Amino acid sequence: MTIALIWLLVGFGLILSEFVMTSFITVFFGIAAVIVAIAIWLGMPADGALPYVVFAGTSLALLFGLRSRFQNWFQGDVAGGDLDDDFIGREATVTEGFDAGDPGRGRIEFRGAAWDARASGGELSAGSHVKIVARHGTVLTVEPL
Repeated sequence: MTIALIWLLVGFGLILSEFVMTSFITVFFGIAAVIVAIAIWLGMPADGALPYVVFAGTSLALLFGLRSRFQNWFQGDVAGGDLDDDFIGREATVTEGFDAGDPGRGRIEFRGAAWDARASGGELSAGSHVKIVARHGTVLTVEPL
């Protein structure tokens, strides 16, 4: 097995590992290893430090020069807006809780799903309508309508 073939196999292995790692970094190391394999095949001396210097320099150049551009191509742009915009100001229905036994805590139904909720006000009866004023993860803060 020649040195060029070893570099080529390492390069393809690194490129394929990107499918598992999904960090969009190892692909550049893989491309650099393939470039070193081609350079050795074209006559670059394979012994000494030169292949490693070419690999390191090419890896860094590809990583810092192309990563952000390729990342935009493959991941796309993130749409603006806040995820909470779909919750804040919407109306929901109290399903349980918000009673004397557990004031300020209960469950509401919003868009067909049950959510944990907190309210700063007093008791809210089941079936009453509330307005969502904040969202903290999966807990919604509500107030009476």
